[in-house]
Amino acid sequence: MEPEDLEICPYDPNHRMPASRLQYHLASCRKKNPKIAKKMANCKYNACHVVPIKRLKEHEANCVNRTAVDDEPFNLPKVISPSLEPNEKLSNAANQILDPDVWNIGEHE
Repeated sequence: MEPEDLEICPYDPNHRMPASRLQYHLASCRKKNPKIAKKMANCKYNACHVVPIKRLKEHEANCVNRTAVDDEPFNLPKVISPSLEPNEKLSNAANQILDPDVWNIGEHE
């Protein structure tokens, strides 16, 4: 059995651990180093990529875990209400996006 490659902790470069343990270590080390953690951010493509906030955009632009799908714009179909004139605005209630995780509100009142 080959030894697993060691990863370096972004919070403390003296910490080295197998890649399979990195996520657990990051959670623990982040709590133990709150001052450093405030200056760091997680990559949106891989939560184990922790970089200084100032370098986050650069990292994400070149991240090895980024895929072509991530670069495609998220296009939603335009929904037009037939009852509205083109210049008429929707009410505030109609503009609110409902939380998809919240449903059946008011059924058990």
